[in-house]
Amino acid sequence: MNLLSPPPAAPQLPDTLVVVPAKKPLAKSSGSKPRKHEFLSPSWIDAVHALRDEYHDRVQPPSIAVRANVVVTGAPFGEPEILGSIDTSSGQLALEAGHISEPDLTITTDYATAKALFVQQDPNAAMQAVFGGKIKVQGEMTKLLALQLPLNEANSAAVAHEVAERIKAFTAD
Repeated sequence: MNLLSPPPAAPQLPDTLVVVPAKKPLAKSSGSKPRKHEFLSPSWIDAVHALRDEYHDRVQPPSIAVRANVVVTGAPFGEPEILGSIDTSSGQLALEAGHISEPDLTITTDYATAKALFVQQDPNAAMQAVFGGKIKVQGEMTKLLALQLPLNEANSAAVAHEVAERIKAFTAD
């Protein structure tokens, strides 16, 4: 081959279009981590509802009816206050967005304290929050204490621990 000679001609391509299918994304393995949700976001509330539905037949019905409104301030998204409710008057624990009429009590706390209580379930944080004035309760304080009574039984405590671990797993840091 002579260095001064012209390069060889490019091969002729046919006038047909060849379609190559795109690769499909790999399916997630069953051991993949659950999707993370921001605490108290609509998707987090949906995940909690799904968990409640999954465990409904394993949770002991509350022995005392409690109707409570919850106000969480300082959320890092959406409205400045997140309004929710806890209602056991139907015999099941109902956690819902928005307030209910004629509550037994209203609990007001900041976002970080609510997350420490509901997600980390840190009893020290609860005591510090109460004594530090980060949790304000208006109404029947004894009804708030009644929400914790079923957890004293071994089976209820085991189920509550399992549910708490599942909530931690799908809650964003």
